[in-house]
Amino acid sequence: MKDGEIRERFKKFFEDRLHKWYTSISLVPQDDPTMLFTTAGMVQFKKQLLGEAGRVTRAASIQKCLRTSDIDNVGMTSRHLTFFEMYGNFSFGDYFKEDAIKFGWDFLVEELKLPVEKFYATVYKDDEEAYNVWKKYLPEEKIYKLGDEDNFWKMGDIGPCGPCSEIIYDMGPGKGCGKEDCQVGCGCDRYLEVWNLVFTQFDRQSDGTLNELPKKNIDTGMGMERLDQIVGGKDSVFETPMLKPIIDEVEKDTEVFNPVSGRIIADHVRAITFLIGDGISPSNEGRGYVLRRLIRRAAREGRKLGWGEPMLWRYTSSVIDVMGNYYPAIIARANHIAAVCKMEEESFLNTLSTAMRILDGYIKELNENGLSELSAQKAFKLYDTYGLPVDITKNILREKSLGVDERGFKQLLEDRSKSTLWKEKEKVSSYWDEIKDAPKTESLAYESYTTTARVVKVLNNGKAIILDRSPMYAQSGGQVGDTGYIKNPDGLFKVENTVKEDDVIIHEGALEGAIKEGDEIEVNVNADLRKAIERNHTATHLLQSVLRNILGKHVEQNGSLVEASKLRFDFTHTEPLTAEQLKDIEQGVNSRVMDNMPVIIKVMDKQGAIKEGALAFFGEKYKKEVRAVIVWDPVKNKTVSMELCGGTHLHNTGEIGLFKIISENGIAAGVRRIEAVTGNTAVEYTEQNEKIISSIAEILNSPENRILDKIRKLKQELKDKDKKINNLRNKIAIGSSGAVSYTKKLPGATFYIHEFDEINITIMRTWADSMVKKDSAAALAIGKTDSKVTLILKISKDLTDKYSAQQIMKEAAKEIDGSGGGRCDMAQGGGTNPSGVKKVINIIEEYFKEL
Repeated sequence: MKDGEIRERFKKFFEDRLHKWYTSISLVPQDDPTMLFTTAGMVQFKKQLLGEAGRVTRAASIQKCLRTSDIDNVGMTSRHLTFFEMYGNFSFGDYFKEDAIKFGWDFLVEELKLPVEKFYATVYKDDEEAYNVWKKYLPEEKIYKLGDEDNFWKMGDIGPCGPCSEIIYDMGPGKGCGKEDCQVGCGCDRYLEVWNLVFTQFDRQSDGTLNELPKKNIDTGMGMERLDQIVGGKDSVFETPMLKPIIDEVEKDTEVFNPVSGRIIADHVRAITFLIGDGISPSNEGRGYVLRRLIRRAAREGRKLGWGEPMLWRYTSSVIDVMGNYYPAIIARANHIAAVCKMEEESFLNTLSTAMRILDGYIKELNENGLSELSAQKAFKLYDTYGLPVDITKNILREKSLGVDERGFKQLLEDRSKSTLWKEKEKVSSYWDEIKDAPKTESLAYESYTTTARVVKVLNNGKAIILDRSPMYAQSGGQVGDTGYIKNPDGLFKVENTVKEDDVIIHEGALEGAIKEGDEIEVNVNADLRKAIERNHTATHLLQSVLRNILGKHVEQNGSLVEASKLRFDFTHTEPLTAEQLKDIEQGVNSRVMDNMPVIIKVMDKQGAIKEGALAFFGEKYKKEVRAVIVWDPVKNKTVSMELCGGTHLHNTGEIGLFKIISENGIAAGVRRIEAVTGNTAVEYTEQNEKIISSIAEILNSPENRILDKIRKLKQELKDKDKKINNLRNKIAIGSSGAVSYTKKLPGATFYIHEFDEINITIMRTWADSMVKKDSAAALAIGKTDSKVTLILKISKDLTDKYSAQQIMKEAAKEIDGSGGGRCDMAQGGGTNPSGVKKVINIIEEYFKEL
């Protein structure tokens, strides 16, 4: 039986039983920002399961999912995966345990004709109802009662929860651990969990009491790959139609094949393909870091197979060949997926060799000292400085029968996270205690620039105000918050920003005079700034539409900023744009501006809008009822742009006036950024450029005799004089600065350090160059003032295969509250904490103590 046939049978089976069919949502759950990824079929039905929405009472789906909780087991067992598909059927206050068990049994035994004698079931230890239902299908000795850990589901310490029942398939004694007491519940591969039926029937109270829910739900999940394994009579999920072809392709490219590495690569490349396909780019945090981690783990397995160059990206096409029929979006984004994967793989391979040399040194040190665990500090250094994920470090150490201080590493990671909290979010959340009881603010942002309102609360000693209604748009979805003023006869509040927390609009600014709770006041939006923001916002929609037309449908928004002075648009694309492409993009947007197309706002059902072609963006939270912003071409009678958007917009594209791109650059693997201006700002920008061009033309066309020759000659004379002056100044400065602060003979290098009493980059570089003239030498020049410090690190060429000045500076500069960069032989850093210089020196010394 082919995989496609099982899919169709599952769909028809539940449609015949009055279940509404739902297609898979993205791996990035748009309606639940609390979740990193879609981990189960129930994610898109969370509101229905909580009784909050929907008239549908029965549903079924096949959902793509991602979980990394078992990542260390992937490839080591026959069943663990990070990316998988989940069959599921759901009831929202309709049928309950008896029907849920019957549907599961009938599909497996009656529909798929799987042998009855192979099945077992588990129930919660106190769930007699489910136990009695199962007795209709299985003898009692095949029904196991298990405890809370295995068979009781809960969303949290309080709230909806309930017992579970698992359907287990016996893979046979040959697949087990061989122990005499091996039975259902053993962790080996013999007894395979196929289908988990969750019976949500209780509401757990804070005191632990379980109250019966008025409407009970069913939430089931069955692993597609596990079912394929059983139906196909295979030994593992890696031999099924969704994974075996990918492993076969990897094996073809490998002289000495390692089955475990092949399994890991096949699993990870599926996850990588779908993550990039769903708009995620590699990064150092959140979803992007999970993607980066998967690419690096798979690339490291490739090295075990002898790969000396990026290869992983090639197998994304194998995934698309196998799964594209079911998920056509990855076909449209195939080139983008491969390009992003390749870029990240290349980046990792460039740093991996250095990281491995450092780790080899650590392993040698552990062995020489009779230690079995790598310190958290060294594991964190490999992660933070060299980009080596800790699970790769753990795997390498495990192969050497060594471990790592995981608890200490997690603490260091947590400390780093706390130091880089998003300040704006911190700022908004600081109001929580004052606004938690405040009523929802009525928003008039789409209707008016001015209104009368009543003051609900004055916050933070007059630095913020909440009103019962407001025409000001609160910062959201990339659009900045409005400015303006709130006033009454006794006071004036200048609004400098508008934000929102849980539907409460907060006006931030400065109060002059007296405004107090209960006052009737007048609210006015800064109309000129709002209009400028709207020009840039509508232009952003046009820009995305044109980019997709010119570059391809793989282009998707990856972030944006819409303010009065400019717009910034981040999008998925792997290559720098050519001058010709930028010209075409500008012309494409401006042609739509000149055609003065109407901008139409439609409030509609989210799923309906998406079916009509509206673009929705990952990471954005949409309600069931959404605003679709449509740019309509009345001449060609077609939609030019349609996006789900909560921002404010123009009435016609002609109001944009003029669109001008001012920059384009890459900001991450597979992500580009365009900055542009519109309206008067675009006109001013163009006029300034014209003045510059005009000035240059005047010089070039000047009738004065040989003006260019005179300019060149004068420029060269000044350059020669500057060079002589600088050389003299450097000699005087270096000579007058006295001896080098100190010199240390370290195992890895002779280390020279000198502290200058001023910051002069030229002098500091000259000194560093003069000290590193021989092999195995390193020089650190330190320039300080009371509030600033600059560092220059130079290392001799023979050391660059062991050390990277750039990587060393990146880590050391953190001690002076700064950052650094450069090349492998020379790097520069700067910061605002001169007291950290001593730690900087210690960190660099540590590097050159390592052999």
